[in-house]
Amino acid sequence: MRACAVNCLWESGADMHTGTIEGKTKTILVTGGTGLVGRAVVDELLAAGSKVRCLVRNPGRAPAILAGEVEYVRGDVTDYESLRRAATGVSAVVHLVAVIREKPDQTFQQVNVEGTANTVRAAVGGGARRFIHVSAMGVKEGPAYRYAHSKWLGEEAVRQSGLDWTIIRPSLIYGPSFGFFDRMAQSIRTSPPPFVAYPASKARFQPIAVLDVARCVATALGDPRTIHQTYDIGGPEHFTYAEMLDVYLDVKRIRRIKLPLPVGFLRLVVPLMERIMRDPPVTSVELKQMEVNNTTELNAVYKHFGFRPQTLREGLRSGRAF
Repeated sequence: MRACAVNCLWESGADMHTGTIEGKTKTILVTGGTGLVGRAVVDELLAAGSKVRCLVRNPGRAPAILAGEVEYVRGDVTDYESLRRAATGVSAVVHLVAVIREKPDQTFQQVNVEGTANTVRAAVGGGARRFIHVSAMGVKEGPAYRYAHSKWLGEEAVRQSGLDWTIIRPSLIYGPSFGFFDRMAQSIRTSPPPFVAYPASKARFQPIAVLDVARCVATALGDPRTIHQTYDIGGPEHFTYAEMLDVYLDVKRIRRIKLPLPVGFLRLVVPLMERIMRDPPVTSVELKQMEVNNTTELNAVYKHFGFRPQTLREGLRSGRAF
């Protein structure tokens, strides 16, 4: 049934506006295919029998990261010409590229905003009709939340594209690559034993395994009912940061005494950490996002995509999920 989620629509020979695409298996372009979500999405699409093309910075390195028959095009979402080449002749685009931490050559504006706009324009120019955009829960208009605002602007480009788009907004994603719980592990390593310091934020999160996010993407790609819809998704539980830390410590069998740090204190300390540490456990932008809840309905994945996602404990224990 999972394989049919994509190909039962892609191979039926009708029009996507009525639920299918003319012809047989079509090529799907994936941006960010070598990233945390991208690897899982590519695996899911290949398992469904789809042809996959990935926009990658280093085609020589990519085969060591991705398994299976994947076509690679060298490029970057900030380079429109490379995107135009990659999107030529594809029937659908899955756009995953985004940054949560800025670098001089990878700012929120360059990647999350302009990169998404470039991908949309390339999809239209290349003849694609279907567009899946993986955004982020908590997206909102307003520059006070710089990351969330950049993702909102990217979503606006998708909504105004004229494509058959679907926007998926996951809560915290975790899996077998560097992500949220690796940052948590970093905090554990940098805290003096027997303590582990953590932000005493009351905001709640809804962590979701990357395999479940990928399954939602593949399902949406093959379901015309998801066209022009935006979905917030998360796992089956709500947690504060402290509660997620409890689960992580228990699963990893790490004994630590939790040391809560007031968010007001962190607002003073984190900017200093950013100046003296190349890769701090938390940034000012990430701390700002902790002011708001990152949750949706507990049954959101089942309600919209028809399956039950893993619990956090199940996901952390699973070799495939983390």
